[in-house]
Amino acid sequence: MGGCGLRRQVTIAEFAHECVGHKNLQRSKTEEADRDLSNALFATVYGAERQVLTANAAAGAGRALTDPQVCTDDAVFCTYVLERLLERVLPDGQKCVCGADASNWHVHTCTKLHGKPRQLRHDVANSKLALGLRLCGFDCTTEPHLNEVSKRRPDLLITGLGTQAVTDVTVTHPAVHPRGGKRSDSHSGIMTYEEAQAVYNPDHSAKVRYQVKCRKYAHWASQNGLNFAPFVLLTNGAVYEQSRTWLRKVIASHDHRLTVTTAYDFVTGDVVAAVLRGNVHVFAVAGSGSGCEARAG
Repeated sequence: MGGCGLRRQVTIAEFAHECVGHKNLQRSKTEEADRDLSNALFATVYGAERQVLTANAAAGAGRALTDPQVCTDDAVFCTYVLERLLERVLPDGQKCVCGADASNWHVHTCTKLHGKPRQLRHDVANSKLALGLRLCGFDCTTEPHLNEVSKRRPDLLITGLGTQAVTDVTVTHPAVHPRGGKRSDSHSGIMTYEEAQAVYNPDHSAKVRYQVKCRKYAHWASQNGLNFAPFVLLTNGAVYEQSRTWLRKVIASHDHRLTVTTAYDFVTGDVVAAVLRGNVHVFAVAGSGSGCEARAG
């Protein structure tokens, strides 16, 4: 409920009998009930939680709830659902290894975690993307050099019969500010969930990260005749719209036996699962191994 992908069956049952014989009436009443629940919940949360709640509406954010291709274990699914329901993953009072309160937002943005768990999450997601594309017949080269003097390297060079493409994989949290801080909640007055969609764009953080990566690599890719787009994911598993479009075009350019939709779902299923597993590792490092595994058990 409230944008979390759940509904109360009691609410649906109350108006179900009214909809018999009326085309699309149950759909409209269900959508109205969803809006009421979303507005009621949205009025109770602020700051980072508003960004997370709104990001639940991003395309693909609920995929782990419905798609069997996103294979997760109990710890991964527990962490995913707790974040989606705006519940704290680590126990109340748990401190991060840096000494700050280990709220979900802090864990996803803390710069003092040992062992670079977010880098590991990125690397695994990148390797899963490369593996999926290789299974579709593409040749993938990791971290190709831009030129002989530059130290900047995008994550993946993808070569197929009809294309040469390059991408840089990145994962971001919905509440991350462009400069690395928490997005301000200046719109703290009365606001409906629909009105908030314009203020708290579900893809805002992904859009900002996409633009940053484009400024870094797009000119070089254009000069070298490469089809470039960053592959941007949110921590809830959503894939940024322009990244989805780019990957579909890359897949469609190559001759393989799968449909574009089937190949896309196949490739991204393991990538999304890798991001969600990476989240568990991030929380485990922040809480020194406690929290998410215990909650899942």
